Amino acid sequence: MKKEKWKRLLGFGVVSVALSALVACGGSESTGGSPTAEAEEDTPAPSGAVVDLSISSFMPGPHPQHTDLFEPFIEQVEEVTEGRVTGTMYPANALGESNAQYDLVVNGVADMSMALHGYTPGRFPLTGVTELPFMGGNAVESTEIFWNLHEQFPEIAEEHEGTKVAWLFKNDPAQLLTVDKPIQSPEDLNGLRIRTPSPAANGILEAYGAIPVSMPMGDVYEAMQRGVVDGALAPASVITNFQLADVTGYITKGDFYTSSLFVVINPNTWSQIAEEDQVAIEELMGEAMALKAGEIYDEDGEGGWNAAREGGIEIYEISDEELDAWKAPLEHLNEEWVEEMEAQGLPGQAIFDEAIRLRDQGE
Repeated sequence: MKKEKWKRLLGFGVVSVALSALVACGGSESTGGSPTAEAEEDTPAPSGAVVDLSISSFMPGPHPQHTDLFEPFIEQVEEVTEGRVTGTMYPANALGESNAQYDLVVNGVADMSMALHGYTPGRFPLTGVTELPFMGGNAVESTEIFWNLHEQFPEIAEEHEGTKVAWLFKNDPAQLLTVDKPIQSPEDLNGLRIRTPSPAANGILEAYGAIPVSMPMGDVYEAMQRGVVDGALAPASVITNFQLADVTGYITKGDFYTSSLFVVINPNTWSQIAEEDQVAIEELMGEAMALKAGEIYDEDGEGGWNAAREGGIEIYEISDEELDAWKAPLEHLNEEWVEEMEAQGLPGQAIFDEAIRLRDQGE
């Protein structure tokens, strides 16, 4: 019977047991998951051993990035390696908080992880170019820009030091979701407390006179419900994936920016995989997987818009005629980003110019 372990999306109740088992069974045939002793690092798995990748994510278990991307990916990995490499998902921050997902892999607590770059401010400065305002109209277009920049500029790849990049991608564009106040002009945001996921989003909100409140997506529902924030800058996909239809009264559709996400692998775990299996797995990752992730987000966003309409949420779409009034307060953000990068000795201008070229080429 085909092994079904990869299909499990472990909940909080199972995680503590699973982690205890990983520690207690360090001498078993399965490798990966928990931190390894230094003597074991860079040592290929023993013949016949299974490398079971522990895959950490901040997203809830049934998120489409898990069900439509990661689960098929793990199944394919198991198939191409003839069962020598498998995977187990740990969703909903089961192994660590949203802002710890990258370090979970660096430190060997998880073998792979997925999260937003913006959850660790200052760590990925050049990656921030893809989060500047209006840098791509949807997840796929923005992912194409991001992946091209990653391939062209080694400085972006170097920001992911301590890990092996599996794929990098973007989500569907951010909109303004508010509890009980419609937003039809930038002035309507003045003084409102709006959730933000990243420094890039902070700049957008501050330019509009709003007060940014940093928090991961998993905390937004309760914050909006209890009045901690007046709304959130977030993509339409969260309407269904994080049940925000329950607490959202209004959405302003402006496609303001897109967040960037990473999927990374622990290098020591990767080195335990046989060379021929590495080659087979590499074929499943990279640009093709990044674009697939973007496609899923765009489809997910459409589902969010449909759910919003069905739920009676009032949607205000910024017209082409109004767009200049929304763009004008944000123009300085591009200049400031370039200046900040150049001051650090980084090729900010070259990366920004190429990002704009790629964006305009795709329009």
